[in-house]
Amino acid sequence: KGGGRPPFCRGGDGRAVLRSSIREFLASEAMWALGVDTTRALSLIVSKKETTNRPWYREISVDDPVLAGYSLEERMQILSQPRNPDTMITEPCAITTRVAPSFLRIGHIDLFARRAVKRGATPEQQRQLEQMVEHAIFREYPEVGGPEKGPLAERAEAMLREAGVRLAAMVAGWLRVGFCQGNFNSDNCLVGGRTMDYGPFGWMDQYDPLFAKWVGSGNHYAFMNQPSAALANFSTLAEAVEPVLGPNGAAKGRELVEEAAQAIERAVNDTWRAKMGFEAEGAGEGLFSKLEPLMRKSKVDYTVFWRQLAEVAALDAGASEEAMFAPLEKAFYTAPKAGLKGEWAAWLELWHAALEAEGARAGAPARMRAVNPKYIPREWMLVGAYELAAKGDMSMIAELQKLFKAPYAEQPEYAGQFYACAPPTALMRGGTAFMS
Repeated sequence: KGGGRPPFCRGGDGRAVLRSSIREFLASEAMWALGVDTTRALSLIVSKKETTNRPWYREISVDDPVLAGYSLEERMQILSQPRNPDTMITEPCAITTRVAPSFLRIGHIDLFARRAVKRGATPEQQRQLEQMVEHAIFREYPEVGGPEKGPLAERAEAMLREAGVRLAAMVAGWLRVGFCQGNFNSDNCLVGGRTMDYGPFGWMDQYDPLFAKWVGSGNHYAFMNQPSAALANFSTLAEAVEPVLGPNGAAKGRELVEEAAQAIERAVNDTWRAKMGFEAEGAGEGLFSKLEPLMRKSKVDYTVFWRQLAEVAALDAGASEEAMFAPLEKAFYTAPKAGLKGEWAAWLELWHAALEAEGARAGAPARMRAVNPKYIPREWMLVGAYELAAKGDMSMIAELQKLFKAPYAEQPEYAGQFYACAPPTALMRGGTAFMS
């Protein structure tokens, strides 16, 4: 990625810069360690001579004279509003080598399907669509098998069924680790169901169901709407493959979309259940629907909150409200007021009692630490790495590589530096809080 203009490009220069390349290199490898399927990063090379200009953000502080008429809180709110870049910067060019069984996107198959079903389509265009589906099976779903395993219609159906399961696992994994892809359309969704397009992405700091790092994401690609986007992408894939599913292809496609919807819903529900420490299906029913608005109102750090909740699970039954709330204090960006603190006490008591009733409390802390990471690639960490790298210092890249290899481990030597809520500047600074 970043090696120059490829054939059939849409007019971009095809070059990447060191900043975006470091982000992709570190993020894709971190995602792998987090247990979410992803493309991998094999290498990162930076040019010693070649540079290019890119739009970016001027540094604006809360003390800027333009903001003098506002209170500090108002100035912080103004600076945190997403906006487009307002300056040009010169950056070194770089190339990231990405690795995956294929980079076949849903949009690729959709393109060939549109050609195959348009008025006046030729037998050759139908054949090309069939070849694309065969290629997808060969590269991404080898367990389905080639022509010797049966008619393409049957194998394409099997591929779609598995694709729905993989997409469900991937998008539920994103919710589990606090990741928002940012531009999750069918062109940025691999047929194989693994994370790709590490450009508009971001890991969430303060919880917001509509979080997205990219200013162009819109609510439809926001954090909590990613399961719906995944289903929309699967629907595009199913519709594209319909012409090779046989005479009842349309009906079969609708059936597979319904199966995928159920798979996504199950995967998401399983994720919230696991994050709360429950094992059995249906355990903790209704608890997340009570927790989510509380997280939203309280301005909690998504990663720190879930990790610290494991500390609460470790407390003995009958622990006081103060004892149960104390481990969570680290996760709040602003201390909750008395009324909100009372709501937390009520929810924690319900949750603790549910764990006890399920017989799940004893093992809950370990289970929760296994699915709730302690370390994620927060944007301010990536910014620190690429700003140093631009000066020729690659030490923070190496340090973060080491950190992200074990995101669920305690790694106490890094806790003081990297296990904390985002600093205030990270929630306001263009290129860190948001980007284009």
